[in-house]
Amino acid sequence: MNKLLFIFLTAALLAGIFTMQALADTGDSAQTVIEEFEALDESVYTPATYRLAKMEYDKVKELINDSNAAPDEINEAINALNKRIDELRIRNGSESLWQTYEDFFEIGNIYSGSGNLDPSNTRGALTSAHFNSLTAENHMKPNVLSTGGAGQEGTFRIFEGSNHVSDQLVREAQENGMTVHGHVLVWHSQSPDWVNGGTNGNYTRAEARENMEYYIQTVVEHFDTYYPGVVTSWDVVNEAFIDEIPTIPEGADWKDYLREGNQSGWYKAYSNGMSADEHPSDYIYDAFVLARKYTDAKLFYNDFNMYEDGKSKITAMMIKELNERYKNEYPDDPRQLIEGAGMQSHNYIMDTPPSSVENGILNLLDAGVDLIISELDLFAWYPWNAEPTGGALSGYMDLRDRGIEHIIGSAGTEEQRNYWVNRGITNGSEIEVIQAEVYAEYFRIYKDYAASIDRVTFWGLNDQQSWRRGHNPLMWNSDFSPKDAFYAVSDPEGYLGVDYNYVKPVPAPKVAETILNYNDMKPAYRNGRKGGNFISDVARSMGPKTYFDNQPHFIMSGESKISNRAYRKAVFNYLKNHPGMEDNIIMPPDTFFINNK
Repeated sequence: MNKLLFIFLTAALLAGIFTMQALADTGDSAQTVIEEFEALDESVYTPATYRLAKMEYDKVKELINDSNAAPDEINEAINALNKRIDELRIRNGSESLWQTYEDFFEIGNIYSGSGNLDPSNTRGALTSAHFNSLTAENHMKPNVLSTGGAGQEGTFRIFEGSNHVSDQLVREAQENGMTVHGHVLVWHSQSPDWVNGGTNGNYTRAEARENMEYYIQTVVEHFDTYYPGVVTSWDVVNEAFIDEIPTIPEGADWKDYLREGNQSGWYKAYSNGMSADEHPSDYIYDAFVLARKYTDAKLFYNDFNMYEDGKSKITAMMIKELNERYKNEYPDDPRQLIEGAGMQSHNYIMDTPPSSVENGILNLLDAGVDLIISELDLFAWYPWNAEPTGGALSGYMDLRDRGIEHIIGSAGTEEQRNYWVNRGITNGSEIEVIQAEVYAEYFRIYKDYAASIDRVTFWGLNDQQSWRRGHNPLMWNSDFSPKDAFYAVSDPEGYLGVDYNYVKPVPAPKVAETILNYNDMKPAYRNGRKGGNFISDVARSMGPKTYFDNQPHFIMSGESKISNRAYRKAVFNYLKNHPGMEDNIIMPPDTFFINNK
């Protein structure tokens, strides 16, 4: 019995020694990581990643002061803090986003009212510093520029000497050296009934077309006359297609996917009084032809959900068909009728992955037109009209202030409401980092296709002023302090911890060869009846020029020479405009020009 008692006492003693040793080791580890965190300079790191590390730091401090805390619990907290320290991102914020991207595309934002460019307020100062293009959030929509019921003569709120909010927008843009993208001329929504009779009206297509011409001429000539050169592009037609087109079958017809008379007054009116060879969709063609008649601005078709494979393909079909029709009917016009497609990009960080965005871009580029990312923001909750706890009904909250009880959605299915909680997310700061990563991935793609993207426009400045404020979709908090999204957009490669691929400048013939190779057209393409390799003709015409179409083949990025996207775009346009090549090639992404890519 004494021997057995001795064994038990010895085991207990050893266990106590090991426990005390474990506690000592845990204390040493905790002190080390605490000192490491305390030595960090908060101003160096992005706000959300630092905030997440601070949360784990506070937890470690609390546990080591808790006599009841188990060693495993303390070690788990130490490991979590070490992980958050490893995940800290450097604050590499841009002093001017438009200058950061000036070699890629314009960076735009919305104009909501007077004072949006006033340098004496924070919003005005940020807008002026970071953006060089403006789009009216609402003040250039048809029902804001004009009024009148069905059967009435329409009246306009813009005229010589008018000081409508749209006048203020374009005038302030002109004074600040910014461009304006006009939004929008022909739309099924937010339009006065006088133009087409509305969905309850009985206008004929002749009446609707006459009013369409009157409206378009009045609007575009107003801005071109009194603010020449400021409105450089227009959304001529907006959202003509139905909302969701995830996929399309082989042989699909784009006309089958349009909003019909129950949704669109234009479709309904154009259905009334048409001949056998006409179609209600003709209103889209007429709108672009009339816009081309009265303005030299670049003309775009604009829609949402363009990341959907079906919707982007249907849009490309429509653009190609209408451009071909215009080319046949107006052979003397060297320009395309529809010159670009706008991808609205009101996207969700949980179901609009970068791969879908890139696929949509490729589908649209197949139409041979340029693109704009026209209304970019990234929503954080399901469904489109939902808000989490702490939304509009119970008061606005920044992501940084959201705990686990404030990241649960207020609408949708159980899975949608608890999307983040079901995935182990416990606070809004974690969502802020995820959102920033998606923004960074988007901008890496936009940069890849910069030769075909004119502009990236954010649909708002700070989260609280957003049209979907409960979704916290933008780059700044309610007090205009930057979110991680701002740093991600400023330096997407840096935020993601990946290398930026610099493209070395190459002669124009090499650019042409790369483009043709990307399109699987080299050396199969033959030039004319006599044959001859097309790339040889290109090489002879271009030679070893360092300038092509007035564009230098390289630009400086710091101390590095990198190839000029505008130079590559000029070469692409040369190839595309060669007889027989017009509809056969698309521009590859910038990364395709990297050696050995």
